Amino acid sequence: MIRTEALIFMCFTALFTTLGPVIAAIVFYRKKKYYVGSVFIGAAAFFVFQVITRIPLIQIVLPKMQWYQDMQNNLWVYALFLGLTAGLFEEVGRYLAFTLILKKHHDWENAVAFGIGHGGIEAILLVGLTYVSNLITSVMINSGMYDTILAQSPEQTREALIQAKNLLVQTPSSIYLVASAERLFAFTIHLALSVLVMVGIQKKKGLPYLGLAILLHMLVDSPVVIMSGYGVSVWVIEGFVFILAIISFAYIRKKGQQEKLSAEPIG
Repeated sequence: MIRTEALIFMCFTALFTTLGPVIAAIVFYRKKKYYVGSVFIGAAAFFVFQVITRIPLIQIVLPKMQWYQDMQNNLWVYALFLGLTAGLFEEVGRYLAFTLILKKHHDWENAVAFGIGHGGIEAILLVGLTYVSNLITSVMINSGMYDTILAQSPEQTREALIQAKNLLVQTPSSIYLVASAERLFAFTIHLALSVLVMVGIQKKKGLPYLGLAILLHMLVDSPVVIMSGYGVSVWVIEGFVFILAIISFAYIRKKGQQEKLSAEPIG
């Protein structure tokens, strides 16, 4: 049986990660009146450069290659590779979107709006929909329906279904809530990276700032993979990401204040 608190936390995380980005976009628009297309372009950039490009490459194409299989045996090299490719695909996506599509919207408000779309669609696709599925499966387990399906399943799929059930049953309830915090932290980092790339374009230093964004993205993702590989507590890992989110928030706020001051008339 799935514990009641686990179901509550799953429900909260599913709602937080699916509705949260939408609410953030609406609230920010009411305050800043940004170009609405920035949110959708940010979401599209993530979908194109991650969902239909990098993720299939990482999960389907590269695993067939021997050099990639060998690299997976070295945690540090593999973690750096994952972090670097995530940075390359996502930050290049941001840069191209800003320079090719959002040419008339190179300001702080639209950079944040882009980040809301980018980080928001990631939260929805990678966590929100997963937790909706987990919640449905958990209800089926508690009602006995899952065992009925399990008994009628072919032998080749039964083992996978059993593993899925055991994972949901054995996972501590608090982990289902931690996912909400993890997405909030990642969301904030996405906003900061979007602002960083935009600042580089504003300063006519787009490529150097793009390189910095790629590096910073790698320095966020790679340590998480390494710590997970060594079995470091999820609380330590989330503490690390929380610190990065605080730094990101401070950067976002600072750049917003600077742009506001520069726009104010002197005298």
